[in-house]
Amino acid sequence: MERSVYKSKTSYKVSVQRRNLITLPKEIREKLNIEEGDLLDIHIDNDKIVIEPFKLIPSSQAYFWTRKAQNDILESEEDLKAGRVREFSNIDEFLNGLENE
Repeated sequence: MERSVYKSKTSYKVSVQRRNLITLPKEIREKLNIEEGDLLDIHIDNDKIVIEPFKLIPSSQAYFWTRKAQNDILESEEDLKAGRVREFSNIDEFLNGLENE
């Protein structure tokens, strides 16, 4: 796999392997949160192959289903159950509380 940079865009050269398989570079998989078993939409646009992640949930909500977000939610639920919370009576009090941490 070869990596090139064109006009601030990173480009990858990948080879078509046995049984017509290609490997997506790690940087692309991580940036687009593509994991084994995910679906990809592949189509031709002006004689170019376009590969896009196909999510069964809206992309605007995809972050909430990442492993990190799910762990953060579980951690916040544990904090709530343990009473590790603070209450604020208005937005200024809340913002001051953030600054003082």
